[in-house]
Amino acid sequence: MAIMIPPSLPKKASEGEKRLYNILKNKLSDNFYVWYEPRIDGRYPDFIILSPDFGLLVIEVKGWYLKHILKASHDSFEIENNRNDLETIEKQKSPLRQGKDYLDKLLNILKKSRILTNQSGKYQGNLCFPIAVGAVMSNLTDEQAHKYNLIDILPIKSVIYRDELLTWDKDDIQEETIIQRFQEMFGVNFVFSPLTPDQISTIKGIIYPEIVIRQEKATLKSVNSEFSILPSDIILTTLDSKQESLAKSIGDGHRIFFGVSGSGKTLLLISRAKYLINQNHHARILILCFNVCLAAYIKSVFHQDSQNRHYQNIEVGNFDVWAKSLLGKLPSQVQGNRDEYTGKIVLDKLSKYSLEQKWDAIFIDEAHTFVPIWFQCCVNALKHSENGDLMIVADGNQSLYKRSDFKWKDVGIKAQGYRTISKKFDLDKNYRNTHQILSSALSILNHVSDLVEPLEDEDVTFPLVKPSLALRQGDKPKIYISSTPDEQEKYIISTIHYLKSLNIDDRDIAILYRQAGKKDEPRLNSIIQKLNQKGISTYWVNQNDNSKRQYNREREGVRIITMLSSLGLEFKAVLLIWLEQFDDSIGKKDAEILARRQIYVAMTRAQEYLSLYISHQSKLTSELKNYLSFDIFNQ
Repeated sequence: MAIMIPPSLPKKASEGEKRLYNILKNKLSDNFYVWYEPRIDGRYPDFIILSPDFGLLVIEVKGWYLKHILKASHDSFEIENNRNDLETIEKQKSPLRQGKDYLDKLLNILKKSRILTNQSGKYQGNLCFPIAVGAVMSNLTDEQAHKYNLIDILPIKSVIYRDELLTWDKDDIQEETIIQRFQEMFGVNFVFSPLTPDQISTIKGIIYPEIVIRQEKATLKSVNSEFSILPSDIILTTLDSKQESLAKSIGDGHRIFFGVSGSGKTLLLISRAKYLINQNHHARILILCFNVCLAAYIKSVFHQDSQNRHYQNIEVGNFDVWAKSLLGKLPSQVQGNRDEYTGKIVLDKLSKYSLEQKWDAIFIDEAHTFVPIWFQCCVNALKHSENGDLMIVADGNQSLYKRSDFKWKDVGIKAQGYRTISKKFDLDKNYRNTHQILSSALSILNHVSDLVEPLEDEDVTFPLVKPSLALRQGDKPKIYISSTPDEQEKYIISTIHYLKSLNIDDRDIAILYRQAGKKDEPRLNSIIQKLNQKGISTYWVNQNDNSKRQYNREREGVRIITMLSSLGLEFKAVLLIWLEQFDDSIGKKDAEILARRQIYVAMTRAQEYLSLYISHQSKLTSELKNYLSFDIFNQ
């Protein structure tokens, strides 16, 4: 069964489109991607078909009946329409001309990626895989086309007529028959090496910029053996097919998504925001979260995209920054809960806003860190509070900030009926971590697992992230136990040297710590100094409030960041230092639950490599030494 994106057709799809969609879905194998109405430079071909050993084919579907075709040429058709008893004549592009226009635009974009082109010989600079356009005439037969001289305009080699399309619907039709028929549309057949996963991902990212996660340097595995790689060659890492399907099937209105840690919730949110701004460059879109660093990271994703300048129109901030922009300044002294009070005065301010001052769409990331009244603020900030675009993504396992339980309906979230709060997770696989990292992180919660209650109402449950949900295997996390601060520092420096020997980029390494008081700052400065002396750049994200607000994902340097600020971020390698700082919480029920959750979330920032550093004297040391999920280094 082919990978269909979106997973179902919209109601507006024609009967011919529905028929072809179902044929492609059921007859093609799962190494075929099929997109319905992909956006290419503001235009929408009906279908694009892509497969590693097939190539790329653009298909236009027309449901014209013979009696409605008044004139026809290679460039255009005059079509008689009858809508609401009103007859009109429309001039439309020939389906093959229309498809070729899409194809030409796509060709020009694809050829800019060197890993997708021939690198030598007669066809140097041309795409290294076949690409063509075809048409499906769902209500016009081959006999009619011949009889009325349409066959020259719509040649049989490039067009599937109704009678052939109907034979494809039969149970005994084989995939090979359909593929061979499509291959005739390429015209010139040439032998090519099957496209690699990185090449497929790059093509997907070019067709759909909103599903791009990041640009990365190409490696030898990015291309086939006959290709060479230059330092400037890049690939586009994109959402996988399930994530992409989900991103494209999100409807309007209030939507709440729960997912396990590392399941791509933030990527889904970013993709949806890109989709909406691509539809309307002038839409007012707001993205809110709790953590300052996460807000800065998301902002850099949009505002540093040189290929899509309109992404800079998307507003991104943490709730306090947004509140300050509305109020002019934040309340300095309050009685009771400061977050609740800020929410109340923001709500009052929004009540005085005109429709034009409000937002078309609002996104909330890491919603489990929000106090209830903040959700009310977001609902009231929408131009259309009851059915405006409000997307909320959450993971209850990461509730680091204690707050009271609440029900979504109590804060104005209309997620009922067709806007359902799903008890079954939409994002149920962990893409970020290895099985080994999840196993070790889960062990940290063993001592408090019976005390951890769901934080939401009865409609929602939040299971822990089971290691079985990880899609990858990797090395065991390491624990380094030291007798003195100097010994711990040596462990930290040597670990980073090892990671650098694996060619891991500085930006993919993070040193996480709980806090850096006056006693700790000299230790942190010593680590930074020693790394810099060895030619390893550093980026102390939490050095001050301004550096935290200006966090830039593109800036060079090993990240040095607090555990709380790391919420929502991820790195290839993570070093958790000074775990003895949590000793003041061990043995205190609520404090210990929050402390262990904080360690758990920090551990799950690691994609591939995880190291923990702790002193011999810590209350946690004896416990950690007994876990089989770690490799122990004890000095």
